[in-house]
Amino acid sequence: MEKQELIFIRFRESIKSASSFTQRVADCLSISYDAAYRRIQGLAKLNVDEAMKLAMEGQFSLDNIMVNSEQRTALGIATTRVNSMDTLKKYLQETISNLSILGKDGVQLFYSAKDIPIYHHFDESELSRFKIYVWMQLLDPNSDNKPFVDFHLPLDIKQQIKEISRLISHFHSVEIWNDTTISSSLKQIQYYHESGFLTQQTAIALCADLEHCLKTIESELKTDKLEIYYNELLIMTNNSMAIKHNRPVSGFVTMTMLGYIRFTATHMLQQQYQYFDHQMKQSMSMTHANMKDRKKFFQKMNQKINALRLNIERYELLDF
Repeated sequence: MEKQELIFIRFRESIKSASSFTQRVADCLSISYDAAYRRIQGLAKLNVDEAMKLAMEGQFSLDNIMVNSEQRTALGIATTRVNSMDTLKKYLQETISNLSILGKDGVQLFYSAKDIPIYHHFDESELSRFKIYVWMQLLDPNSDNKPFVDFHLPLDIKQQIKEISRLISHFHSVEIWNDTTISSSLKQIQYYHESGFLTQQTAIALCADLEHCLKTIESELKTDKLEIYYNELLIMTNNSMAIKHNRPVSGFVTMTMLGYIRFTATHMLQQQYQYFDHQMKQSMSMTHANMKDRKKFFQKMNQKINALRLNIERYELLDF
């Protein structure tokens, strides 16, 4: 397939099907309808400036087009490295931009849930603040190891996580979980309690927030907003991808604990989509499962939360 043809394919994916594609190309390039038609048909060649205009308007990478037919690939766009509160703001803003590009209609978000997807926590709960506290403790080399009670979120970060939650609420989310998906959150609560950064009362409150989060997720399975697949053996990655009107449009591959690379290369998206599709076929759908299997799925995680709560309640610091 010619590179020029691939450029037009990617540009076509970025516009609504109801629009006149040829006219959109003409408007973007500031050329006549006939000249746009000749370029689309391959009768005239795009110059570099025209290719760049289409890529910028359609928000796709020309690098990915250039290597589309190769087994190798150019990397996509990496998010900011998070190592301070300021870089966290940049990272969240980049995430908002990446989600905004997808629009609202016909978007599916596929997620390999190594941890409970963070957008389930993005609310005004203590658990949301705790998750960001953990990020800063692990990623900020200048972290002063302050207790959780002294950690406060700036207003703009609160607004950013609210905006991310709002954007994702328009999507249909498809998540693959296993028995360890909840483990990271449990371990974090246990670790920071035993290290003295969480009071017993706060640690128990975080357990309650986690229970509430699971209840909300379970209730969302009854809507058309969320599907969860349970896989006993699959090792999760926190990688994700977006499908728009049944066509893969963006992939997100984790690079660090928070950072990821967004890519749009067609052949890579097809491989990732085929991988997700195969794993879902090997998994049990909790959305379509009977009541017994669904309750068993959530009860197993709630039992782990209860076990942690009992551990916290019984925990005593021995004074020698």
